[in-house]
Amino acid sequence: MIDFTEVNRKYFDQLATTYQDRFARAVKTITEQTQQHRLWLSDRWTDTAAGQGQEVKMLEYACGPGTVSMALAPFLTNVVGIDVASNMVDEYNRNAQAAGLGEKVTGHVADLLAESVPAEFSGPEFNDFDVVTVSMALHHFEHPDQALKRLAARLKQGGVCYIIDLVAQASHGHGDDHGHDHGHSHGHTHRRQSLDLDDAAATIKTHGFSRADMLNLFEDAGLTVGFEHKVLSEPLELTKDGKAITKTVFIARAQRV
Repeated sequence: MIDFTEVNRKYFDQLATTYQDRFARAVKTITEQTQQHRLWLSDRWTDTAAGQGQEVKMLEYACGPGTVSMALAPFLTNVVGIDVASNMVDEYNRNAQAAGLGEKVTGHVADLLAESVPAEFSGPEFNDFDVVTVSMALHHFEHPDQALKRLAARLKQGGVCYIIDLVAQASHGHGDDHGHDHGHSHGHTHRRQSLDLDDAAATIKTHGFSRADMLNLFEDAGLTVGFEHKVLSEPLELTKDGKAITKTVFIARAQRV
């Protein structure tokens, strides 16, 4: 049986120091789209009436080098990044320091989806977040449904879960069809849209999510308020063997009751 957590940890540990250069265009797109959709995502920031003068916290899980963290940190009082790959967390903390955000942006190594989570991650600094985000990582999780339940439990009442990931391409009996298995039966199949870069395919469990997938995942996690889903008009641009590859992505949000 494949241990997806360990496969991902090894892969992203090796990729950490080259990630931002290798995926520079994709990082730029995610940064810009996140900043442009900030008020769509939430009305609670340090510069808005709902959050001004208050603590506004965010958790970025599977944070990598912290693309979303760095994009939104100027509008937050505290940002926590957590990843299973220690080298990625080192990059996250270096990026925070380089951006002058080290006092309020901190990365940690942990697996919050493990059967047993270290006790130090149960304290108040790791709970009651206003925003929990997973960017381009949900498709790497072995059980996306369980992951969202675990992460949603760390939101405060009314807190928002923000997901960025690959769009599942609807298909009709083509040879590359396959079904998703993440705890839901949606009555349709999806075409693969994996990142498929070098050995990255081995780290991927689910090849994209539809709007219906995300609605079901959110609802099962108790995120039943304010569901919004938007396919971005600007695709992510990646490079493999000197050739440009584009991937269609979505952003989705929903709130904890």
